[in-house]
Amino acid sequence: MTDRQDPHDAESTPQPAPEAQPEREPENDDHNGAVHADLEGAAHYYRYRPERLQVSSLEFDSSCRFRFRGKEYRNVHVVDVSTTGLGLMSEEPLALENESEVEDLRFEHRGRLVWQGRAEVIYPQDGKQLRFGVRFLGPPLDITELRFRDDFVEQRLGHALERLDDFAKQLPADWRAKVMNLQQLLLEAKNILDAQEKADQTGSWKLPARAWRLCEALYERWEPEFRRVTEELDAQTDTFNERQVELGLLYAQGIIMQEFSKCEILWRAYHKPQGYAGDFRMMELAQTDILEGDTLYQRFLHYIAQHNSLGRTIKARAEVAYRAAAETIQLDRPVRILSLAAGPAVELRRLIRDTPEFKHKVEILLVDQDEDALRCGLQELNRVRGERGDDAPIEFHCLHFSLRQILKPKPGGERRLVEEVLQGVDLVYSMGLFDYLLQPLAQHTVKRLYSLLNPGGRLFIGNLVRVPDSTWIMEFATAWHLIYRTEPDMFGLVDGIRGTAPEVAVQKDATGNCLFLDARQV
Repeated sequence: MTDRQDPHDAESTPQPAPEAQPEREPENDDHNGAVHADLEGAAHYYRYRPERLQVSSLEFDSSCRFRFRGKEYRNVHVVDVSTTGLGLMSEEPLALENESEVEDLRFEHRGRLVWQGRAEVIYPQDGKQLRFGVRFLGPPLDITELRFRDDFVEQRLGHALERLDDFAKQLPADWRAKVMNLQQLLLEAKNILDAQEKADQTGSWKLPARAWRLCEALYERWEPEFRRVTEELDAQTDTFNERQVELGLLYAQGIIMQEFSKCEILWRAYHKPQGYAGDFRMMELAQTDILEGDTLYQRFLHYIAQHNSLGRTIKARAEVAYRAAAETIQLDRPVRILSLAAGPAVELRRLIRDTPEFKHKVEILLVDQDEDALRCGLQELNRVRGERGDDAPIEFHCLHFSLRQILKPKPGGERRLVEEVLQGVDLVYSMGLFDYLLQPLAQHTVKRLYSLLNPGGRLFIGNLVRVPDSTWIMEFATAWHLIYRTEPDMFGLVDGIRGTAPEVAVQKDATGNCLFLDARQV
């Protein structure tokens, strides 16, 4: 056993004398602020008086009136406001002296009395300007409440009330009732799932497989009615004029997003945290086998997003892209694959995981304008390759490029990257990018991508078709707008490269909701 010294005995225990320290020369600390006389203040942040609120920044005008030496002055314009006084402007010069007292000063904003009492004149008029100031001789003014009344009560609530009136006048009552029915269906699902959570004393609903089965069972009974209502809304919305569409978007989003915002994938669709719809995290969530959420209802919302018509298509189109990549690596030679708007590259992860053997080198180029998407995709691809344990001859390259940089690269580094790195690939594919490109730009993009192919190379472009239930929900609930195409539209994408006589076909995914342009060099 080792004896331990009581710390309270430290003072009575002899301590060795400290070593003598050499005497230090005084340091010149001007550079780090030791000489306070040399310090400079924060010029952009100093304030010698309370914060002043410019009345011009408010939604409504303010006015003031007061008595001075028996005379009453009315409708004096208020220029700015602080907790301790007002900046005022009169229409003609007033005989006010500095520090003279005014009586019964009444400050009114939008016809409401905000402050009343005595005040004294400060900064009186000097004959050249009509502006002057008064300081309150009484309790301070609450600027926070003034802002609340103006911004929230008058402006925001006022505009909301105007919108409600527009909704009632412009949008058909039965259309609005159907939107409310969708919300009610969501709330009914929430009540059922909340009751299940409460009854589940062991918390087994948290197990991924059990949560999936519970959501699946409810969805099978719940979805047909939800789909029926959305399809009716879609058909009715098709008759709307431009103003009704604008109001309809506001109305539906304001109601349905109250529930949808509780689900990450739907929240991301609406708020677009990466700056664009359909970001890489959304695409990953759309294809995961584990439902996200802290409650069973949140997981059910995730299940809805995955299993509506276009939700199922996200996974189905990835299967088609996977097969195209798998066919490419079966060529008896090294190959290069370019994934444009690569996102999380879920289909490429599967390609690397499920391919038994890579006989030749495979070079995979990930191109995306979202650096986070590239980081996520590369990290997961490297992880999957490492799990193989066979040192497969696979290389990954990431290019943080926008579509514009591919179509019209600047001279220098951008052009060299396009001409030297992207040139000479065996498969160029994109699953979602063309959902956002108008036909002329899409045709130009197809022509440019086709020029990157090796002889015999393949261009594989996906595009969603319009599906009433999902399309309406995407547009009118989550503000996610796409450009849908038909088979003739897809064939029209190759108009710019007809002279090179490509072999062209259009195929569908398993759901029939995504068309793929398949153009091969011959």
